[in-house]
Amino acid sequence: MSETYQSKRERRQRMLEVLPAELREHISLRNVEAVAALTPQAQTRLLEAIQAGLTRLPRAIEKLRKDPQASVADLLNPPSQIEVAPAIKPVQIAIAQTVADQIQECFPDMPRVSAEALAGADVMQIVRSVAEIHQQIFKSSHLKTDFIMLTLYGLVHQTLERLEEMIEETPALRQAFEKTNEWRKEETC
Repeated sequence: MSETYQSKRERRQRMLEVLPAELREHISLRNVEAVAALTPQAQTRLLEAIQAGLTRLPRAIEKLRKDPQASVADLLNPPSQIEVAPAIKPVQIAIAQTVADQIQECFPDMPRVSAEALAGADVMQIVRSVAEIHQQIFKSSHLKTDFIMLTLYGLVHQTLERLEEMIEETPALRQAFEKTNEWRKEETC
């Protein structure tokens, strides 16, 4: 059974009353559970930081939870955390474009924007990985070596057989492939 607002408020009020008196007046009910979970040493450090001018309690509480001996200076002036988004490599863009092209080949009515969005979706990660490997295959200087080609061909052939089995066993997939084949026949006429 979930806790009611009133019972939660009462529980937090009881927690607040257990905190040291000097600290109590600076802690809102919203933060009381986190402060109550701190060690007594960390609570004392938090009070020192508040008295020194700390205004951002949640960040300081989290810091003290991880490091109960954090200095007041660290609590007052936490290092700025600038999140840098990982740069998208040109290769990743090219792979996503290749996948979007293939999506449009299979679903010609799909707008390009939709195909590109789908190509970049998490659900398409396996497809992007295969597309990347596909590009790497043909860049290999060893591809024309007989044991490399025979082994690779065998693996690709096994993959195609397994995919065809899955298509044959799944009516929705079978229907999608039949529809795609109809479009392709119309294009060649």
